[in-house]
Amino acid sequence: MTDLDILLAKQALHELNMAYNRAVDRADEALLRSVWHPDATVDFGYFTGPAAEFCGLAVGATGGLARSFHMAGNEWFDIRGDQAVGEIYSLTLAAAAGAETDSMLYGRYLDRYERRDGVWKFTHRQYLMDWNASPPRTVSWDQGVFALMKHRGGHAPDDAVYPLWAG
Repeated sequence: MTDLDILLAKQALHELNMAYNRAVDRADEALLRSVWHPDATVDFGYFTGPAAEFCGLAVGATGGLARSFHMAGNEWFDIRGDQAVGEIYSLTLAAAAGAETDSMLYGRYLDRYERRDGVWKFTHRQYLMDWNASPPRTVSWDQGVFALMKHRGGHAPDDAVYPLWAG
């Protein structure tokens, strides 16, 4: 592989990981299903099995949250022709409606990818939890400067990102 091929593969894998994060946070099942090859698997500890089954579970869990936020950090990819492995650092924040605490989860995804018909997708994703915290909720949605910020995130298709990409 040339250096350009490797760079293009790494960019495609980065975008794939960003699509995964958006899909989970926006509870967008169609987008989440699009990032996996049909025979892909996941191992998140609480669920191990086909990615197709995981998609409904993940969207159901996220769709029941008031807010969810995944942020990718360090990305490490090893491109091996049409196969690759990766390690993605992740910070997840979640707010369940009515809860007195927020959930903060720090961990890493260990991924296997394949390029089939020119398209990179996940073949396997494992999640490793490195740290977690549940601090008391201190959200102030309607106080001070936060009261002026009326644009808030939501789930598909109502989140403001969907009209942006459609238009």
